[in-house]
Amino acid sequence: MRQVNTEFEVREARRSEAGLLHDLLVRAFSEYEGRLDPPSGANAETINSIAHKLEEGGALVCEGGGVTAGCIFYRRKDGHLHVGRLAVVPALRRRGIGDLLLRAAEGRAAELGLPSVRLGVRLALESLRAYYATRGYAAIALHSHAGYSQPTFVEMEKRLPGLVSSDGDDALRTRVSPGRAER
Repeated sequence: MRQVNTEFEVREARRSEAGLLHDLLVRAFSEYEGRLDPPSGANAETINSIAHKLEEGGALVCEGGGVTAGCIFYRRKDGHLHVGRLAVVPALRRRGIGDLLLRAAEGRAAELGLPSVRLGVRLALESLRAYYATRGYAAIALHSHAGYSQPTFVEMEKRLPGLVSSDGDDALRTRVSPGRAER
């Protein structure tokens, strides 16, 4: 069983924080620069593109002790919550921050009455696929980036038990406060 992190808290990102989120993404995704084919889209993000992501959905921020430690972006898509750009600054990894952000995103899906959370993970990043699998995410489809004939990433989904979705499947019953993971 994973430990709950009480040192950090998750809250909704503000639109005025697009620059802060950009800086966080740059730090968190710098390790993938030159290592992925195609290159990570996180490296191409701008303050304006992040502001657009905040407008079309939102983001959750994890912070503690005056430090912004991580973030995750989300948006409604085709009857589920799509999350992306889960980012934790390298110096603060392996402290449960990613788990806090994922649980908060799952809570957001529940608040919105959505039965599942989906995300994409590069096939080349086996350790990240395993990370999500141990948190209940299962592969549902393989996809290719534009210009690639072979699959480059896997779409993963976590079905949230509890509520009944429009197709009769379960969704999450547990409620969370806006921006805070509380399970």
